[in-house]
Amino acid sequence: MIRTVTFIVLSILGSLITTAQEINTFTGIVKDISTREAIPFATIAIYNDKRELIDGASTDDKGLFRIKLTEAFVSYEVSFIGYETRVGQFTEINTSENVLIELTSKVSTLDEVIIEGNNTTTQLKIDRKIINIGTDIQQSGTSALEAFDQIADIQTDLGTGTLSLRGSDNVRLLINGKPSSLNATELLEQIPSSTIKSVEIITSPSAKYQADGLSGIINIILKRDINTGLNINLNSSIGTKRYGYGVQGNYNLSFMNVRFNASQSGREMDSKQTINRTFMNGDTQGIFTPYDFNGLIRKGAIGLDFFTDEHNEFSIAFDYTDDYHSFYNRSQYFNLTDREDFTYTRNSEHTHVTSVLNTNYRREFSMTGHFLELDYNFNNNKNDYPASDFEDTVFLFDQLITEDNRVHTLSLDYSLPISKKVLIETGVSWNKSNSKNNQYFRSNQADETNNTFAYKEELIGFYGLTKFNAYKFDWQIGLRYEVFSSESENTLNSLNTDLNFSNLFPSIHLSYKFNEDTTFGIGYSKRVSRPNLHHINPFQLGNPFFRFDGNPNLKPEYSDNIELNYQNNGEKLNWSIASFYRYRKDVILWVNDIEDDNVQVISFQNIGINHSLGIETTVSYKIAKFWDAFFTGNYYYTKVNENNLNTWNDLYSSNLQIKNTFKISKKISTDITYRYTPKRQNAFNFIEPRNRVDWGIRAKLLKNKLTANLRVIDVLDNNLMKRNTRTAEFNQRTVWKFQSQTLGFLFSVNYSLFKNKNKERKRKEREYRHNDSNN
Repeated sequence: MIRTVTFIVLSILGSLITTAQEINTFTGIVKDISTREAIPFATIAIYNDKRELIDGASTDDKGLFRIKLTEAFVSYEVSFIGYETRVGQFTEINTSENVLIELTSKVSTLDEVIIEGNNTTTQLKIDRKIINIGTDIQQSGTSALEAFDQIADIQTDLGTGTLSLRGSDNVRLLINGKPSSLNATELLEQIPSSTIKSVEIITSPSAKYQADGLSGIINIILKRDINTGLNINLNSSIGTKRYGYGVQGNYNLSFMNVRFNASQSGREMDSKQTINRTFMNGDTQGIFTPYDFNGLIRKGAIGLDFFTDEHNEFSIAFDYTDDYHSFYNRSQYFNLTDREDFTYTRNSEHTHVTSVLNTNYRREFSMTGHFLELDYNFNNNKNDYPASDFEDTVFLFDQLITEDNRVHTLSLDYSLPISKKVLIETGVSWNKSNSKNNQYFRSNQADETNNTFAYKEELIGFYGLTKFNAYKFDWQIGLRYEVFSSESENTLNSLNTDLNFSNLFPSIHLSYKFNEDTTFGIGYSKRVSRPNLHHINPFQLGNPFFRFDGNPNLKPEYSDNIELNYQNNGEKLNWSIASFYRYRKDVILWVNDIEDDNVQVISFQNIGINHSLGIETTVSYKIAKFWDAFFTGNYYYTKVNENNLNTWNDLYSSNLQIKNTFKISKKISTDITYRYTPKRQNAFNFIEPRNRVDWGIRAKLLKNKLTANLRVIDVLDNNLMKRNTRTAEFNQRTVWKFQSQTLGFLFSVNYSLFKNKNKERKRKEREYRHNDSNN
């Protein structure tokens, strides 16, 4: 009995003592006071009234922290490299949740006006690679397409304007997470590199993304100025047959932010191709085809951000682009079987007028990471393609193709943190596109014709995603369901389509953090490439020797993707390595055929199954305070199941890039880049090895308010493309001398006219990314 009483008394006393030891939990985020960006891995130290350290913590990769205290504290210190140490008092903290701590960059005390990274940096996330565009000399004063050419992870061909990821050009291109009605080449030529904040290379997309894009997604995040006060950035550039100028800035009134930009750029380019073709019937054909390009792009955009209170944010933005370019092509046909040499001339133009309207509403709840977001995007695009063709001096035909494309995108996303370690995300999206294409044709031998191709497409998607942490493991598991329908009407040949598909797309990602600097990840995702407007539209410019046929009988192509990656970040040495395997079924491939009179016909067909694998690595090393070196290399291989269409069934490609940046003085820096592209083997052709040297230099003047750049692409002017094509009908060798060598000067002025001294609200910093809630 005495033992029982004693036990009860001691238990009550222990309970009282434990209760008396009240545990206080503080959660919040550390941000840059100017850019409003989160600061990962900042150090937080907690002190008592005797100035004794009683606890501490570090922010995670999103700048978030969580601290549990069993005793009272009086002050705290927050520090991070490059920032002033913030010292605060307990009395300044009004709540234990969503504590906001802001740090001031040491650089901001100098005469710098805009804080920028000196180099492009790479960040490896659980399901993507983020390339933060810095102030690299080689990317200054360029278009987005030329900036991509400096990123070895993206295989870019400036001659053809094509993009590919991991050896495949089946890539989905997004701008701030939203699709465009333009093709990738036209779109990237319109975007100045100076407006790009970062590029997300999503080779293993999670279920929150639409399932299009077999090899992955390239998501361009544009800059959105929110600095306080009135800020103006002026830039101008001039170079080899090109020029450009623009203004970008914002006016922030704390409760409202107005952002704007306007630019104009002009470019000329010449290209020369020599083609020698031998047909299986013994006929021969030679073509020398130079062409001149002349383009003009005008852009303007304005956006309004409203910060009504701490929890509600609304934005609206409008973007307008007028893109015009003309082509003059005078081809010499020679070495022809059974006919005399002749000249074939084409005059053609392209006009692209695009308007984009975006509205976004976001409701932030009290818990960090808990929000509801609604986003609507409307993309209206009109294109005209007139052309006139002549043989020698004889008129052959006129044709005019017009396109009217409208794309609606609506999404609703919801994020709910269950606890510190568990997060649930869900959402629904609706995409609808309408395209109407007209083809007018008038020849010297027949009556004029006018045909219409109408195409409609609708996609509804639902996704659910959960993220949770267990020990050092971060998990992300998701499932997406999509319902797709499309229909087309073709008055040219009455080949109409009515397609309907519904599919489930799972994704799973696992990341293990060995320590603050070392991470290993593995991911799986399922993707699809459905027959779309590009595959079945027969209205594309051709000539008497070349024709494109749409294929309304295509089946969807599916892929299963597995990826492994490893990243290690040190004080001087940073390196990462990634490998992948991709299984593709009912592969959609561009194939060639020859009809009577040696007319080449291009169409898309399903060819069977492909097995692809590859490896990528990136290494950066700080050799000295003035010298940074970067190496990037990759190799991709695809095995094609035996079929009767391909010429080659073993396909491969690779790239090597070595970049060295030198800081000559505080004001002057230079960059030398070498790129080597070994032989690339495709299904019907191979491209011979190429190499290139690029050089650039930058100077910062007028207390760093004025920046001047000089860049030279392909210093040795030897980046010829030599392609050898073999099909069942003909062999062909093409030597393409495009305007690879370019010289460019860029001048930019960054200036803040004044700073707003009003109290800042918690301003919106997200980039309005459709179906993305990572910010």
